[in-house]
Amino acid sequence: MWKKSKVTDQTATGQGAGIKKRSKVPGVMITQFIEVLPEGKSTPDFLRKPIALTIQEGKLAIFKANVCGHPKPEVTWGRAKGDMSDTETFQKKYDEATGEYTLEIHRVSGEEADTYKCYAINEYGKAICTAALNVIEVGFKKKKAMEQLEDIGQCFCHVSTRKGVDKEEAVKEPGEIDERFWEIIMSADRKDYERICAEFGVKDFRVMLKKLSEKKKERQEEQAKYIETINNLKHIDIKGVGIASFEFDLELKDLASRIFLYKDGVMIPYSDEEEMKHSLKTVGKKLIFSVRDLKAEDAGLYQVDVEEVNLFSTDFKIPTVDFIVKIQEVKAKEREDAMFECVLSHPWPRIKWMGKNATLEDGEKYTITVSEDKLIHRLLIKDCSQLDKGIYSAAAGIKTCSAWLIVEADSDPASHGKKKTRKTTQAGGTGLDLGKLAQEQQEKLAKERQEQIDASNKARAEEERLAREALLAPPPPDTGDGDSGEGGDSGEGKDTGDGKNKSKSGSNKSKDGGKSVGKSVGEMKDSEKEGDDKKNKKSTDDSDKGKGASNNGIDPNANGEGDGDSKGHKGHTGPLIPDTVIDAEKERDDMYKKSTDVSGKGKDPNVKSGTGETEEYIDATGMHSVRTRQGPLLKDTVIDPNGQSGTGETEEYTDASGKRSEHTRQGPLLKDTVIDPNAQSGTGETEQYTDVSGKRSERTRQGPLLKDTVIDPGVQFVSGLSNVHALIGQPAELMCKLSNDNCEGTWYRDSKKLTADDGHIMSRDGANHKLVINRCQEEDSGKYRFEADGRKTEAMLNVEDPPRFDPDDLSAFSQPVIVKVGNSTTFKLPFVGRKPMKIQWYRKGEELLDDNTTKIEKSFTQSRLLLSKCQRKDTGEIKIKLKNEHGTMEAISRLIVLDKPTAPQGPVEVLESTASCIHIKWRAPKDDGGCPVINYNLERQQVGRNTWKKLGDIPGVPEYKDNDVEHGRKYCYRIRVVTEEGVSEMMETDDLTAGTLAFPSSPAPPKVASAFNNCINLTWTTPTDTGESRILGYNLEKRKKGSNLWSPVNPTDEPIQEKKRAVTDVVAGNEYEFRVYAINVSGLSKPSSPSEFIFAKDPKNPPGKVEDLKVADTSYTALSLSWNKPTEEVGVQDEAKGYFIEVRQAECIDWTRCNVTPIILTTFTVKSLKAMAMYWIRVIAINDGGEGVPQDLDNYILAMPPPVRPCFTDNKMKSFLVVRAGNSVRILLNFEASPWPEVTWLKDDVPLLKRVNISNSESSSQLLITSSERSDSGIYTIVVKNLVGQESFSVEVRVTDDPKPPGPVELEENVPGTVTVIWEPSPDEKRDDHLHYSVSKRDSTKGSWSTVADWLFNNKFTACNIMPGREYHFRVYAKNDMGMSSPSESPTWGSERRKDTFVVNMPAYKTCDLRTAPAFLVPLRQHTAPKGYECYMSCAIKGNPKPRVTWYRNNISLNTNTNYLITNICGVCSLLILRVTPKDWGEYNIQIESALGRAESSTKLTVRE
Repeated sequence: MWKKSKVTDQTATGQGAGIKKRSKVPGVMITQFIEVLPEGKSTPDFLRKPIALTIQEGKLAIFKANVCGHPKPEVTWGRAKGDMSDTETFQKKYDEATGEYTLEIHRVSGEEADTYKCYAINEYGKAICTAALNVIEVGFKKKKAMEQLEDIGQCFCHVSTRKGVDKEEAVKEPGEIDERFWEIIMSADRKDYERICAEFGVKDFRVMLKKLSEKKKERQEEQAKYIETINNLKHIDIKGVGIASFEFDLELKDLASRIFLYKDGVMIPYSDEEEMKHSLKTVGKKLIFSVRDLKAEDAGLYQVDVEEVNLFSTDFKIPTVDFIVKIQEVKAKEREDAMFECVLSHPWPRIKWMGKNATLEDGEKYTITVSEDKLIHRLLIKDCSQLDKGIYSAAAGIKTCSAWLIVEADSDPASHGKKKTRKTTQAGGTGLDLGKLAQEQQEKLAKERQEQIDASNKARAEEERLAREALLAPPPPDTGDGDSGEGGDSGEGKDTGDGKNKSKSGSNKSKDGGKSVGKSVGEMKDSEKEGDDKKNKKSTDDSDKGKGASNNGIDPNANGEGDGDSKGHKGHTGPLIPDTVIDAEKERDDMYKKSTDVSGKGKDPNVKSGTGETEEYIDATGMHSVRTRQGPLLKDTVIDPNGQSGTGETEEYTDASGKRSEHTRQGPLLKDTVIDPNAQSGTGETEQYTDVSGKRSERTRQGPLLKDTVIDPGVQFVSGLSNVHALIGQPAELMCKLSNDNCEGTWYRDSKKLTADDGHIMSRDGANHKLVINRCQEEDSGKYRFEADGRKTEAMLNVEDPPRFDPDDLSAFSQPVIVKVGNSTTFKLPFVGRKPMKIQWYRKGEELLDDNTTKIEKSFTQSRLLLSKCQRKDTGEIKIKLKNEHGTMEAISRLIVLDKPTAPQGPVEVLESTASCIHIKWRAPKDDGGCPVINYNLERQQVGRNTWKKLGDIPGVPEYKDNDVEHGRKYCYRIRVVTEEGVSEMMETDDLTAGTLAFPSSPAPPKVASAFNNCINLTWTTPTDTGESRILGYNLEKRKKGSNLWSPVNPTDEPIQEKKRAVTDVVAGNEYEFRVYAINVSGLSKPSSPSEFIFAKDPKNPPGKVEDLKVADTSYTALSLSWNKPTEEVGVQDEAKGYFIEVRQAECIDWTRCNVTPIILTTFTVKSLKAMAMYWIRVIAINDGGEGVPQDLDNYILAMPPPVRPCFTDNKMKSFLVVRAGNSVRILLNFEASPWPEVTWLKDDVPLLKRVNISNSESSSQLLITSSERSDSGIYTIVVKNLVGQESFSVEVRVTDDPKPPGPVELEENVPGTVTVIWEPSPDEKRDDHLHYSVSKRDSTKGSWSTVADWLFNNKFTACNIMPGREYHFRVYAKNDMGMSSPSESPTWGSERRKDTFVVNMPAYKTCDLRTAPAFLVPLRQHTAPKGYECYMSCAIKGNPKPRVTWYRNNISLNTNTNYLITNICGVCSLLILRVTPKDWGEYNIQIESALGRAESSTKLTVRE
């Protein structure tokens, strides 16, 4: 697993350096340099941090900060972008009196808009905070877009790497598993284990799973330090266009724990802002990491760590797929299907289709199809409507393409509002042969794969060649110390004397840096040399020392296997089971493994059977071969040369897992028999060897070597059979290729052997074998198999029989059928195809069914459509559609029904009407009946006569000029259309008059084109009504200002032919106006309205630009402008006489003029603006010389008032609210902010539930819960945020109810004179943390209850001063913010002393009558009360029984009047008037009465003004 390096700087939210501390001031980051601070010392911190500013350009910006810390920290300022070297702009100050540090920025501009940082540093730590400066002058500069404030956490980005991840990866030993593999598989699902193992080349699943379990256990132990739970892990995936994300649920033990994000071991910054490249979004316990704007370099291994512990790893792979053919724009008609299609560069199972930002799924509306090669993808949108138009896109990996779907509405007005018929046509498609493109791409991909395979084979062959050369290289010279030098695996064997052989691992690297091939070959040659020269004792001793490595080699003269290595792997010296020699050229894939075996790679000592293991050796002839064990290794027997048995001797070895073990021989070592390679039997030959104890011994082979078995891999298929689809009656071909040209094979169909007599052609061309079926029939379908040399390949042949037409029949059917109206016609077309067959007929896209005029006949070989009584409306496309299980076929014809044409179309247009002619024109018939128009037949009637005069036929041009008319007469015409099918109905015109006096209407007033001292140029337009004749000319008149006389400009008998005139008869400096007449055959029209007065003088120069254009005020709907007049320059620019104001939105290119006529003032208010929209403003000066050059504002304008930081306007906002459960909760907060802020409500810092209703307006926000529940209790926080800043306010809401009473109450006496009251808690105690208890006491001597304890939060209370001889009762109440519960009664405590009964003998008394008649002890008195004050009347009465009291005012009873407060307490009767008015003026009396009598008292109330 990768290790992480120490983080040295802040890189993202939650990613810090060293010891991070929290500051009491939000937004301040404190880093402590040492772990334990000395006494009296502290790290820097901010008492007051600088706040974000938004000010207008040119103003002074001031940031202020106060810091603390001991020793006193040093304060410096910085910024995220740019420098602060300009001392005139940036001035840093310090006030010793207040301890305030200040940064002043003078004359701020857009260049100073940035994030500024304040650093406070001392020797024990540092504190950092940031503040943003946003510069606004209503709008920003033209060349700059508004910049959003950068995230604070991004200001301190630094690249860190995980521990142990260096730029140069460590060299892995052969067989070692990549650490990246463990990172990925520990977070993967079990279903992905096989894919990941195949990707990293891991083949031993049992060992992998065992090690994986250990690693998971270790990681869980590490994670337990920081997290409570982690679950719902979802790996990274592409979620949308250019966005990938992964997520999981995480619960931390310490919320202050830092979270790090790594990519390929390198720490990357992230933020909680979704617009950033890498972002983290937290929703409750769910963490969602997102990567935006995906690119190829974003692929890699992403890891999430908490502190130094890894939580989750996910491998992100970006596919290399791209679009060869992108989707194109589609234009479809309503109720027509639309098709989008594209071609990919690589096979892709299914791309993502989106329409109008919504993902599309296969269903009734959309059909998504993919070709078999997964290169062609199509989207079919069925039954298009206007709602379907929009942008559709296709996404494959990170590549996307999009196109418009345009749905054209039906142009037929007759079908408006009616349900249109579903069309069977289909629009769209690229128009390209996508199948051909996909096939070419497949061939290209296959070629690339083959090139990669060839390159891989070439590289593998080169590795094999190098391995062979290393094996055949001569051994290094013997140095005499038993080691083979630096080029091989060296080791030193040491006999401990107790039967154990220990070896030390040596170096595995040669001097030139290459990997060791091993000492096998060298040791073989050393053994041969040793057998030839036994006197060389020094060489023998040296080879004894290197026993740890000598067992690696294979002695060509010994029938045994050396399987040990330099680490002490055990070596087998017993006889070999017959080996199988495999040609190394045919087993390339095992070559690398063999070379590593030879170089000392040990085998697992726990494996008892060596069957199938291979090793390379050099035989007696010096040739390299490979032999495979066919059986288990036999146990070794050690023979002591002194005659003692080696049974029980042990040796140490290291197994494959790295564990140290011991092996004990179970019997004597048998002597080996050496066979001479040149002799047929090697029995009796001996060789020397060194046993475990280091003694020299000899062994003799007891039998001949067994011959090796050569295994031939046999014939293999280079390419197998492929499934074939063929049409019935057409040929089909199946072909495969073998690796051997001289191999015969057999063909089978459905396990039945095929022969040439079955109508099949079987051929062989070298290694290619082919089966051809000339004319496929249904019985030829099935599974075909080809077998050769025990190998086989299979494929399916599917013989299809789709609907088909004979070409001649189809050609005849395609010819249009012409029939006259009312007649019948027939369409017939034979076909062939597999049954059952679905047959459908269509006319103009609508399916035909049997009815009175339509009959459809169907059979197995043909279908016929009979249409009777054809009408003209039946003209159109006729289509037959055939469908069976194998396909669909269509054929199209056309039906033309001939009929008489319809009447000509009006209205009739009079081109000319004079005393001698009438020239009329009309429109052609709407329907010509299927035949072209030959003539028009005309008749004329003079109004007032009964006869019609035939004018005859005229050619097919719809107009006629009648020259035989009389002046002033009215005529009516009848017009008919003549075609080959007959004559249409007539169209009769209105009455037309020949030569009627129809004067033209007045022309529009003339316009002045230009004016000079000696000439004025005028233009005008044709009158709207020409009087049913052409305009012959115009007369022009002029009049000087101040005169009533109009004088002609042109002679009256010489009309002006053009609609313009240059008037030269003018006097320079005079002012003139003009009017014009139109002339036709009837005469002059009325004069036009006069033109504007124009001076006869040379034109003026246009004015210049206005000066000092600025914005005076802005709001959401309007803005005020002011400017100064442009300067005058003689001969260049003249004085301005007015101004036009133009405005345009930032996204538009057209200017809109705000005022229709020029304004004279130099101020203007533009109204009706859209709030928060951006506008460009310009002002144009104008005079008689024309418009001047526009003057634009330098900045675009934002329709908003001046920026205001959000603040709450309510002075008395409640921060605590108690609501009874079931009632509504309503929180209304008013605020002010500009621009309009974004309002967010949170509950306990978590987004609100859907059941909470939020209503926001421009200046207030309301939270409403219609029916509250106890779970709604919490702290509700409103956050109001805009560009200037943000403000928040929290309200604690407690939803509760009357508490339930406590449980049973018990009494105990622990101390004499006290009683401990114990009760069970109320059921609401767990749900209400404000619930408390109150205890009341009552003793037998007092009848009232008194509270002895309140605000108790436990369930026990001790009452003191308990007197003996009294009975005590206790009550316990539960209280909360809502109220108090009913009491829980305690049992009686103590007992009351019982005294003897005291008997008093009372003497007999005579009864006395205490009844008295009603009477007044104190009567009413006179009252005078000021108006608006209260008046109080009272009197005292007596009487027994209690008399009834009645008050009167002016003899009207007041007892039921609610305006008076009447009381009678202990004989004192009173009447209270709260506010005295003049209406209360009058006499008041009180009457008291009982059965014994009646009394009355009166008074008078005077009201004083």
